[in-house]
Amino acid sequence: MSTAVLTHESPSHSGASPATCKFGMIIFLLSEGMLFSGLIAGYFVLRWAAVGFPWQPGAAWPSDPSLPHLPVFLTSINTIFLVSSSFTFHFGEVAVQKGKSGLWWLALTILLGATFVGIQAVEWMHLYHEGLWFNKGGIYGSSFFVITGFHGLHVFIGVLLITWCFLRQLLTRCFTPQRHPALANVALYWHFVDVVWIFLFVLLYWI
Repeated sequence: MSTAVLTHESPSHSGASPATCKFGMIIFLLSEGMLFSGLIAGYFVLRWAAVGFPWQPGAAWPSDPSLPHLPVFLTSINTIFLVSSSFTFHFGEVAVQKGKSGLWWLALTILLGATFVGIQAVEWMHLYHEGLWFNKGGIYGSSFFVITGFHGLHVFIGVLLITWCFLRQLLTRCFTPQRHPALANVALYWHFVDVVWIFLFVLLYWI
């Protein structure tokens, strides 16, 4: 990711303009969308090969009944945390646009994002001890962990970026109503990650 996309704050900065930085972030997110589209398409193909298409109501997926069930209830709560973090980040950005620091909203967003990553780690550990892992459970296990792993990595990176924004605002108050492109670009990234998770949650846990 280009440093200019995230760090252009000063009017005297010799790098790209805020509009160019935003355009760069959008292009980056489009490439990320292609990545997740490929993962989802691969999942559809693998599941189609396993249980047929269209998926029959009684088709077993995974085909091995001894594999553990996914913790749908726990992940539903975790999804609420992640979706809520999009709202808290938005409120933080609005606060900055009104001349406030937005620090409390950013801190709450960091807490919600970190909670999501932590709960997902607990879920992975539980599934591992129950016998489901990258190399266990056939294509079901490998596809599940690859897709959720890639997304979890993106959430973790997002938490780091928001923490970076929080520390900069705490120490320097660099985000102002007139100039906050880094905060806006991180917001685009975070909202993208949240929307992708909604699709993955429905696909992997409910369908």
